[in-house]
Amino acid sequence: MRGFLKFEQVNDLNPAHNMNKASKYLKSSGSIETLEIGNLVDLVISDAIEAGSSDIHIEPWDASLVVRVRLNGVLQELLHLPIELMEKVSGRLKVMANLVSYEMDRPQEGHAQTGAEMGGVELRMSFFPVIRGNHAGGVLRGEKIVIRIFDPNKRSFNLDEIGFEDATLKSLKKLLAKPSGMILLTGPTGSGKTTAIYAALAHLVKTHGSAISLSTVEDPVEYNLPMISQAQIHHAKDFTYPVALRSLMRQDPQVIMVGEIRDAETANIAVQAGLTGHLVISTIHSGSTAGGFSRMI
Repeated sequence: MRGFLKFEQVNDLNPAHNMNKASKYLKSSGSIETLEIGNLVDLVISDAIEAGSSDIHIEPWDASLVVRVRLNGVLQELLHLPIELMEKVSGRLKVMANLVSYEMDRPQEGHAQTGAEMGGVELRMSFFPVIRGNHAGGVLRGEKIVIRIFDPNKRSFNLDEIGFEDATLKSLKKLLAKPSGMILLTGPTGSGKTTAIYAALAHLVKTHGSAISLSTVEDPVEYNLPMISQAQIHHAKDFTYPVALRSLMRQDPQVIMVGEIRDAETANIAVQAGLTGHLVISTIHSGSTAGGFSRMI
């Protein structure tokens, strides 16, 4: 029957409860007509934050709108919602991110912040148009939505507490004590590169205090760190990684953090900086350490 709210709870992120808050709300609503989409979206986000998720994925699969969360680097299915809710969920999130809510045929990116009741967590949202099938009237269009969660209240930037094995931690601290060179953190999406690189910077601040000059070039700046000059790439104004790094070299930096090496030009400048008396720390997206070297070429 049209309007009947059918959903499937796939995983319970909080074992202390029989259901997640979003699932409970769906069960109590009963029908699409009585559902408050704002409440549903807020509860999905709240469930993900409380579970410690790094990302929320929302995308159309066949006849369902699937909600997944990334926990400890692994995607887990949370809910299967009625596909009829896709435009409403998308529209609600776009309103939160100050985007054009009715456009679903072009990529959009934005950010929002949760209220105080959810800890003022920052959300980075990405909307990507997809095809979800065909019917008699033509192509059915939809969107894949990914929400990156930045929760400063639960994020630890203590190098001793982020899960490195003792030998790895000792080696990293030894490298961070060097005055020059290059430290490259490699790994796939969700592997903890961002947490590790921020923890490395926090370790340097803790070790040297105001006696060291640290600067970053990031796209975007994900967390603000004390005693560090952080710059954010702005492609529309031609403030790219290479442009920023060349300018930063004239700022007397001792440590330079490059958010991610994405092209050969950035890699070349970063390597040259490491060879000319600076300590460069960066990340590269790769499935293995060996793969990181091939990405640098």
